[in-house]
Amino acid sequence: MRYVTVQVLPLTYGSHAGYDGSMTVLETPERRLLAYLEAQGHSFLVEDCDKVSELNQRYGMVRSQALSVRESAKVIEQMAGEL
Repeated sequence: MRYVTVQVLPLTYGSHAGYDGSMTVLETPERRLLAYLEAQGHSFLVEDCDKVSELNQRYGMVRSQALSVRESAKVIEQMAGEL
């Protein structure tokens, strides 16, 4: 899919901006940002602008800490070859 980017965040990095759990940042057709969180069997849709902004900044930090798309593809191919 051309709108999907996969990046690997190596476990060897230890602490990172997404350490508190997974998140999904969504953009509506009206360009409104939302965040979706899942934790311990519960899910949350975050609509508060300040909270969404903070989560979006964390998302950007995670992406900057992750391997590039090209490096991530190499890691994925290597791991798939080891299976």
